[in-house]
Amino acid sequence: MVACKLTLLGGFALDSGGGGELTLPTRKDRLLLAYLALSAGKPQTRDRLAGLLWGDRAETQARDSLKQALAGIRQAFRQAALDPVRADRESVAFVMDGIEVDAVEFARLAADTHAFDRAVALYRGNLLDGIDGVTAEFEEWLRSERERLGDLAARVLEQLALSSTPNGVSDEAIRLGRCLLAQDRLREPVYRALMGLHARRGERTEALKLYTACRDALMQDLGVAPDAKTEELYRDILTDRSSAPSPVSEAEPTPARPSIAVLPFGNLSGGADLGHLCDGITEDIITGLGRFRLFFVIARHSSSAVSQQASDVAEIGRRLGVGYLVEGSLKRLGDRVRITVRLVDSGSRAQLWGEAYDCPLSDILAVPDVITGALVATLHSRAESSLVEQSRRKPTLAAYECVLRGIRYLRGYGPDDNRRAVELFQQAMDLDPDYALARAYRAFADVVLHGYADAPDAVLAQAQALAASAVDLDDNDGRCHWLLSMIHSSRGDLDGEERHIRRAIALNPNDANALCGWGVCLAGLGRAEEGIDRIREAMRLNPYHPEWYWLDLGTALYVARHYADAIEAFSHRAPPGYWVLCRLAACYAQLGRTEEAAAATAKALRLRPGLSLSKMRLCAWKTPEAEHILEGMRKAGLPE
Repeated sequence: MVACKLTLLGGFALDSGGGGELTLPTRKDRLLLAYLALSAGKPQTRDRLAGLLWGDRAETQARDSLKQALAGIRQAFRQAALDPVRADRESVAFVMDGIEVDAVEFARLAADTHAFDRAVALYRGNLLDGIDGVTAEFEEWLRSERERLGDLAARVLEQLALSSTPNGVSDEAIRLGRCLLAQDRLREPVYRALMGLHARRGERTEALKLYTACRDALMQDLGVAPDAKTEELYRDILTDRSSAPSPVSEAEPTPARPSIAVLPFGNLSGGADLGHLCDGITEDIITGLGRFRLFFVIARHSSSAVSQQASDVAEIGRRLGVGYLVEGSLKRLGDRVRITVRLVDSGSRAQLWGEAYDCPLSDILAVPDVITGALVATLHSRAESSLVEQSRRKPTLAAYECVLRGIRYLRGYGPDDNRRAVELFQQAMDLDPDYALARAYRAFADVVLHGYADAPDAVLAQAQALAASAVDLDDNDGRCHWLLSMIHSSRGDLDGEERHIRRAIALNPNDANALCGWGVCLAGLGRAEEGIDRIREAMRLNPYHPEWYWLDLGTALYVARHYADAIEAFSHRAPPGYWVLCRLAACYAQLGRTEEAAAATAKALRLRPGLSLSKMRLCAWKTPEAEHILEGMRKAGLPE
């Protein structure tokens, strides 16, 4: 039978079984009682207790103050006919018989999977909320206990989010999540749990708002992005896939399929030329591993982004959602280069394999295939086909470096970056006319320089011819097919786009860029829901992907008539160009949000004077999906 209740979560209260308040005369009396109650009946020395609360006083005075506080606690409990204090000359203990302490009961229930709902109801706030400690030692104990109980509450919430059915998400669980975030707005697992709980209740808008709050808090306070699990949940909720997952495709990871990320190789010598080679070797190993369907390989963009935010392999593996990491470095030794590489289990941090390769600088481009072969053999004894059969012809080193530098510029946003990329790709072609990838990038860079679909017909035709010649030179390089597919897309040629994007994915099922392009291509072909799933796969392979993934997702969502979700996807482009503004205007118009549609239209016309629907190459699709996009733009007031 409970004769007395001690409340410590969310504040302090001491009540008799009948509901009457039992008063303690001072704040230190209350703090002492809380400490004793949370000591689980373990005796505490008088010296420890005196120092904990009266450490700023002389020893004799501190012990006298402790004696008075214990007397006050006994006096309060006598009102409920209890005497829980057991003391002698050296120690003090607190007997829990007949007394219910909410923090103790909460910790007990939190360990019982069948009692989570009761545990949630007990957690009403921070331990001794609003009551500060009196000494540095007590403050440290209080901080530690608050953290312990808060972590327990967060784990309970996470388990509820994983186990709840749509009708089983209680208001108390939502309240608990909000309470924990009020205590610490950087608890990312709590955001994730709350997002899942709101999504299960059909409250997608609330779930998406929580993602935004999480992203902004992490960036503002820590300068980091949400981890891969949070991003994946956000994408699932945005695309409405969390409750009914789509069938697993060939490119999706399965438990039996090793997941791996190759981190940027370090430059131990510091020279700029070796820096470019570090990027290139990283990219080549990723491409080599990606050709094997037995691996799930994270794209380089994401591996690079996360490695800049964290150094611990376990943390990097958690953020990327992979089981294995490849680390390496390059060091110049006269006219030779030493390449060191190791394979690490991200969970245990154990090294599974390591090797060092010394070679002349002129032979360095052969090393990535050797490393890839060793990684394949280490992770899986049987590969689909030999690496040698899939290797491309090696370019000259000078041309290879030009391509690497050109890709960097092509991914930049400086005013002259695209023009510089064209120059570097052209230089690579001049140095090695048979270097297929240089040709493909040279062709695509021209399209980018002239505004993709806005490029003149002559530029697009010339680019397509050059990219086609790259494919003729090396039909087994999926990147060449992907680049050619995007040129076909800029010309509004869906048939050509589909043909080459399919070939790119067949050659490398882990190519996130190609998968994303395939998703928007499927939308144009009238298979928008399938396209959304493919873009989600691409985002899983490249969780820290570039902005254009969101634009492709926005287009697929619009075609699928998920207009509000399309707006959310397009909002990731900041600031939006005229192309995005036109699609945002169409989304707003389809939702009847006429003022926002008019504002987006006006802004697009300011950025692009003379803009008209008839000049948009999108019309060349000649599909109902293209007409649906144009219909929304007409509703928004864009001129014909």
